[in-house]
Amino acid sequence: MTGRFGSWVDERTGLGRPLRAFLNYPVPAYVHKNLLYSLGGLTLINLLLQMLSGALLLFYYDPSPEAAYNSVDYITYYVPMGWLVRGFHHYGASAMVILVALHMVRTYFFSAYKKPREINWLSGVALLFITLSFGFTGYLLPWDQKGYWATKVGTEIVGSTPLVGESLLRLIRGGEHLGQLTLTRFYAVHIILLPTLLILLVLLHIQQLRHHGMAPPITQRAQTQAHQSAPFFPNWVLTDLLLGLTLIGLLAWLSWTYRAPLEFPADPSSNEYLPRPEWYFLFLFQMLKYFPGPLEPVATVVIPLLAVGSLLALPFVDTSDEGRPWRKPVTTTVGLLSIAAIVVLTILAL
Repeated sequence: MTGRFGSWVDERTGLGRPLRAFLNYPVPAYVHKNLLYSLGGLTLINLLLQMLSGALLLFYYDPSPEAAYNSVDYITYYVPMGWLVRGFHHYGASAMVILVALHMVRTYFFSAYKKPREINWLSGVALLFITLSFGFTGYLLPWDQKGYWATKVGTEIVGSTPLVGESLLRLIRGGEHLGQLTLTRFYAVHIILLPTLLILLVLLHIQQLRHHGMAPPITQRAQTQAHQSAPFFPNWVLTDLLLGLTLIGLLAWLSWTYRAPLEFPADPSSNEYLPRPEWYFLFLFQMLKYFPGPLEPVATVVIPLLAVGSLLALPFVDTSDEGRPWRKPVTTTVGLLSIAAIVVLTILAL
């Protein structure tokens, strides 16, 4: 019956051949034996969980300053299993940042950004910043103290940009102060603009991966397996599914043990609340302390632009055939120092 139904669908849609080609894609043996190559698939699974939990939250969320907090409170404490859905979305956001960052670190040190995979690397960099943008725009939606004041400080940092800062501030906020227009803009960007860009870039990212294949192995042992392969389904699919189930279990445990936080409703008149961003922005928060007053644009504009520019220029600067990190002292040292700086600044901010 399955064969007859599949033939019927294939005859009318023509999807059989491309689907078989996708599932039978040969994956090198050295990839199957290295779980670091599973970071991309695990990130995709987490993305699907984020989209599903976010869609469920939309059924109850009210994007207005008067009702946003109450709707999130209702989801958390009154909707059946609402705490679980919100917990998945809350902790899944952190998991998304971690997985995307680890995936990029693996790509960086495995030199998988080199020719002809430049577009794959550039789309990955864009996906990293879209992920961080999801976190930033998602802050404000509960309209609690943490989200309100973190967004206020974050938009003020954008406003410190020389020449165009004030215009950017008004564009993001929809005016001089945080209010209905700010929440509406953040909500629209969070559920429409960013998801659209994300889906398009993910499709491009997967297409480039399939077009160019996995990056060449960097170790001698892996090179001996370069000509051995196994079909994507069921071999690699099973690995990703097992890791995905582990991720689901971890998110469920976190949601049960540490319920997604919700502070008091936003109070714009409060002068005592100490605004702090989510953990993945803490290193920027800490860096601001070392560039006070007129030097603030160094931390908010100069250093971030240098970092982004370096990531975008990397595949066009490092054009050598060498892929082993221990044979590339410059890029390896820069990468390790950058990671160490982020970790140290985050710990200091904590």
